[in-house]
Amino acid sequence: MDDMYAKAGQILDFLHEIELVVADLYRRFSRSFVEDRVIWEDLSQDEESHAAMVTELKNTLLKNGSPFEIGKVNLAALKTYRQGIERHIARLQSGELGRRKALFIARDFEKTLVEHRFYESIKSHNPDYQAIQARIQKETELHLQKLENYIRTLFPA
Repeated sequence: MDDMYAKAGQILDFLHEIELVVADLYRRFSRSFVEDRVIWEDLSQDEESHAAMVTELKNTLLKNGSPFEIGKVNLAALKTYRQGIERHIARLQSGELGRRKALFIARDFEKTLVEHRFYESIKSHNPDYQAIQARIQKETELHLQKLENYIRTLFPA
């Protein structure tokens, strides 16, 4: 049983780190691409908020002792995802990323989060847990829509 709690904690810690690294990337984009500063700052603040919500998820799940189950989750995939974000931070710092590429990278990161549904890897009947989980998922879907609409406006096909 302790293994399950440890694994859940590890998954949520990874998700917390990912939200913070994405927030950092978006903050850096806001400084590099000032013409898009508003959207980047908005997204960055949301990601920081998601990191705080992940902490709430962890507290709700592990402190109340409510039953939960862990579905298929690939910790290696989460690690690879985080490393990809960190690689883009390095590429941005070395001047390899332009404005358009930054927008497409962000869209792809949000799309991956939506499609892989990392947050659904831990299921709990706790209503507080479910509410926070649903909010993160919904906001991530909104990020994807916001980025897709913004890209379409700037770079019509």
